[in-house]
Amino acid sequence: MTRKAFIADVATARNSTIGDIEGVQIGDEGEDFTFVFTTVSGDSVLIKALATDTSAYPKGNTYFLGVESVSAPPAFERELQSIQGSFLGLTVEGLLEKTAATLRSLATGSEEDPLYVDDDDVIMGGSFQDDHATHHGYGGQEDAGDEEHVDGDEDDDNDWSPGSPFSDMFMSSSKVTLDPSILRAIQGRIRQDVTRAKLAGFRIGILAGMRADSTDSILSMSIKVAHLGLSEQAIEAWDLQPHQYIVLLIHYAGPYVTFQKVLAVALRQLQIEFRIGVSNHYKPCLSDAVAAFSTSRLQASDILSNTTELDENPEETDDRKFHALFISSPMNQLLNDRFLSLLKIRKNDGLGWEGAKRAYNMYQSMATMSSRQLVDHSAADEDITKEDLPPIASIDHLEDSEDENYSVPLIAMQFALRYLIRCTEFCLVCHSKTEDSFEALKPYVCSNPLCLYQYMALGFGPSIEHSVATQPYVVDLLVSFAYASAHARSMRKYPTGMGLVVAQPVPNAIVQFTAGAPSTSPPKDPPSGESKIPGIHVVDFILGKKEVVMDAEDPCDVVVGDWVEITTQDATQEPGRNVFHFRVASYMHPHMHLINPGLEYDNASSGGIVMPQVIQENNLGGVSSRKSTTASPKDRIRVKLAAFKVKFDELTVLQKDATILSLLRNMPSINDMKAYLQATKASGEPSFRKWTDRMCPAALGLLRWIVASNLSCIVQVDRYPGQPETDALSNNASRLGQRVTNLEGWVQFRFAQGAPDKEQKFHKALSLKKGSISEEFPTLFAWHGSAVHNWHSIIRSGLDFNQIANGRAFGNGCYHSQHFQTSLGYCNSRSGVFPCDAGLRYWSGSNLKISQAICLNEIVNAPQEFTSNNPHLVVQHVDWIQCRYLFVLCGDVPGAAVKGNMPNLPIDSKAIQYIKQDPARKVTGVNGEVLGIPRSAFPPSRTFSIENGGIWAKKPDPPGNRKKKQKHRSLTNIFFKNRADDDSDLTDDSDLEDINFLIDDEESHPKVKANGGPQTDFIPGSLDRSTITLLGSPSYATSAATNMLARDLQVLLKVQSATPLHELGWYIDGDSIDNMYQWIVELHSFDPKLPLAKEMKDAGISSIVLEMRFGKNYPMSPPFVRVIRPRFLPFMAGGGGHVTAGGALCMELLTNSGWSAVSSIESVLLQVRMAISSTDPKPARLTKGGRGDYGVGEAIEAYLRACRAHGWEASNMDDFKSGVASGS
Repeated sequence: MTRKAFIADVATARNSTIGDIEGVQIGDEGEDFTFVFTTVSGDSVLIKALATDTSAYPKGNTYFLGVESVSAPPAFERELQSIQGSFLGLTVEGLLEKTAATLRSLATGSEEDPLYVDDDDVIMGGSFQDDHATHHGYGGQEDAGDEEHVDGDEDDDNDWSPGSPFSDMFMSSSKVTLDPSILRAIQGRIRQDVTRAKLAGFRIGILAGMRADSTDSILSMSIKVAHLGLSEQAIEAWDLQPHQYIVLLIHYAGPYVTFQKVLAVALRQLQIEFRIGVSNHYKPCLSDAVAAFSTSRLQASDILSNTTELDENPEETDDRKFHALFISSPMNQLLNDRFLSLLKIRKNDGLGWEGAKRAYNMYQSMATMSSRQLVDHSAADEDITKEDLPPIASIDHLEDSEDENYSVPLIAMQFALRYLIRCTEFCLVCHSKTEDSFEALKPYVCSNPLCLYQYMALGFGPSIEHSVATQPYVVDLLVSFAYASAHARSMRKYPTGMGLVVAQPVPNAIVQFTAGAPSTSPPKDPPSGESKIPGIHVVDFILGKKEVVMDAEDPCDVVVGDWVEITTQDATQEPGRNVFHFRVASYMHPHMHLINPGLEYDNASSGGIVMPQVIQENNLGGVSSRKSTTASPKDRIRVKLAAFKVKFDELTVLQKDATILSLLRNMPSINDMKAYLQATKASGEPSFRKWTDRMCPAALGLLRWIVASNLSCIVQVDRYPGQPETDALSNNASRLGQRVTNLEGWVQFRFAQGAPDKEQKFHKALSLKKGSISEEFPTLFAWHGSAVHNWHSIIRSGLDFNQIANGRAFGNGCYHSQHFQTSLGYCNSRSGVFPCDAGLRYWSGSNLKISQAICLNEIVNAPQEFTSNNPHLVVQHVDWIQCRYLFVLCGDVPGAAVKGNMPNLPIDSKAIQYIKQDPARKVTGVNGEVLGIPRSAFPPSRTFSIENGGIWAKKPDPPGNRKKKQKHRSLTNIFFKNRADDDSDLTDDSDLEDINFLIDDEESHPKVKANGGPQTDFIPGSLDRSTITLLGSPSYATSAATNMLARDLQVLLKVQSATPLHELGWYIDGDSIDNMYQWIVELHSFDPKLPLAKEMKDAGISSIVLEMRFGKNYPMSPPFVRVIRPRFLPFMAGGGGHVTAGGALCMELLTNSGWSAVSSIESVLLQVRMAISSTDPKPARLTKGGRGDYGVGEAIEAYLRACRAHGWEASNMDDFKSGVASGS
């Protein structure tokens, strides 16, 4: 049986029922499949099975199984690992049956050994589990009700503790009918938690649910990138924009989860998930939010089960797209796997986040330690003070809250932002603090080889495809530097620990060294009869057929899909040029057919194989279209073949360098990669993993390492010679305007190094030198030159002076010069260590073909304190240096480039502002002319003076301070701050449902004075809205109208809460306003002497119910006000009170003729109440035996009739007519 049989069996299993397994799906590569196991409790666990050798399926194949669901119990993973050795020879069906039986036994236990495990939380065993796990929230549900684990007053419903009257109902996954008072208490707690997040400075969005009886909810919390306090370099390096929002999505797959519930129950029962990303809007569209969670065991259909509609404007949806951050994958893992556990540890042991993380790690590895020992070992808690953090990351809700009703959403957001802002300090896989001395602009992994492997091989690293598509010439630059470094044997670190499998290097393909210099000729092949090198085969290669003929007694251990390396025997070819990589298309000994459409075959060539610079697009991913021909003597050449079976980590340093060179020379060029991505993007997310005939796994792994291990920020500023004008960069005037002048012929890149706070440290260094350096010219600019092969290490380990490359005649430090030609002398590469060096000194797949590189740095202008300032500037303080630009010379042009070899750039140089340099320390360019360094290339916060030191142009108020200022502000005011406030987030207006959600109960209910008792028979909240027919919900909303209505409502609710009911005479139930443009108002407590008041009392009516409807042009147009009930006696029948026969108010104030934009709604309500109470010309009376409520249609018609009768200009009623139902 073969791979086809494996795929067929997976397809069969997909349509079969095997125990508790369903949803079998084949993977993209055809080597793996996933399936879902359903536990006895109904939970779904996603499992992935990887076949190790499908060509030998089933007898020679085994499987590796792993649990994909983030919320699956760890016991599942352990159980699968324990039976891993029993999978050999199983068919797909046999594997599924064995897995189902094993997991079913684990989930149910047996009568002799019943299972009482809450595996989501138990992360340790032995006595420690018994004594300590429950204390930290790792125990099962049977411990959830223990009162000693819950803080707060059990009698306070809002605490939502296990002792509260509704907590037990939320322990069950079944939906229950709650008492209205309990519903109100739950909703109040939800609103309180979300409100606290809003007060802390975050924007909230209600995407689905978030009601007391919701069983599926999605909440979004966001903050603008500009408010994070990051340096401009970090924002650029992380592919963010200041106007974008960092968004945290929280999905509740059951009832809402409070802080008390997090502490009280096992994590598996909480059913809460997190996703972090970025969006152009504070609130992503629902479809994208659903998609973000649909990859988990909770599918989109589950999330939308309680969402009644998903109609979204396509234009708005584009603006509200939710995208992954560069660090989303590891952050999602941290939030979903550890956050809630860390939260429990923090609360129970009184630790900070870092202490909780260390304790968490020790819980896993030191299960026999006591709780006190663990806490003692974690005593050194936080490794950074709040003063060292940006304001938004320094606030801690757990420390600052005035009560125990902590907001879990707020804590989660603060935790996520704290990690995001400090991400460069932590390993992206294990999340432990890294020990690297170099502070990077981009996060990476720690020194643990397993972390590096997971980062590179398992998808934790960055998207190489995205980097190639968006910054192809930066990738070109990085690969070129790596190639030059390997060629010069100057690499400090190699891609070890990644599991790269390569070919056994052929001895005559590399040069053996004697005393550090290359020998004059490569070693000869061993004479016939001598022992051969294991893994290397001497074979015949038939060019036209791309066929290898093995020796009959020398088989090769390869299968279809493996990669092999062929080395030609022509000694005249340069090493590296005679090494070629192929994929095995078929193999039946002794004949092996190979694939590599990137290669051409030349019978006239002595080597027979040619690697072209450009590959036609129609060859991408497929076999060359050339027809096979019968082999002639000239077609057949003798070559050496080696299969990719050797671990890269086991090679010698020399072999590693040679292998890197051969992998890069055989890797597709930048142009080929771009063409492949363009050609395949229509069929789905493009991936180099699918380019199986052109990109070998080892080359892809090497490319991933080269790009991901770059810890600097590099952004291309201008085009290289010959770059197509259709490239996006060509039309990016903002970058072209950052070009340094008087440096013709050099391609320019913005260049920054160091941690996100490196700019802050630079500014701090400037501030500390205030008084001893020039305030007008606090910095100077200077060149630093180095050979091309050194730059691979420089961009990874920083610009330091740990190694001596050109001597240190003037002391220790970083050497600089303000004369271009001086630093250029240090840019010449030494001779390569391989012979015939001239043709191999740059990567053949490069467009740039870099021959020299030099950087321009900004330095604190204190030359008198440098190690030396003549003839060179030798700077001993790294914090005094800030890299600004990197310049590369393309092609084989020796020395300075000729003027005019760069493309014309559409930039008006006169409109560009340049930095004024110190007259005594001006930096010069190629021809000795002073450089023009544009201000636009520097952070906006740079004032080029030392008076405003610091990384932030304007420090936002810390959320804690903001909270204190807003302690007594209403929620509507929080949503709509003054537009003049530069720190406002109101470039995006808050959605109406988000505004309505945050209207506080306390603001929507009047506070009646205790003394004196009620002086009215009106009872607030007694109106049954279900009996009212309203105008249809509006389909419009404008920012101006929404802002004004929110402020008006805020004022009314405040007045209402501060005024006794009988004195006010009107009432608005804030909870009933679910649309900001449509209010229900009740008029009550009329003068008992009025006929209207007497008739209302006789009829048992306590209020007159009004509908107020606002148009999209409010406040420029008046509201439409009508009576809903009771019915009034018409004017023609002797009635009064300015109420028309259709229920509309007959008042000029409510028409365009009498309306003023400065009129307040409070004054409108007062005048409407006075009009109804008026006895001139006749008092208002009720209709005897009324005929029910007024209809919507008759009210509009009556309003228009009254306007015509009085000659008033009526309001535009089109907005209101659209909501009128037929017959109303």
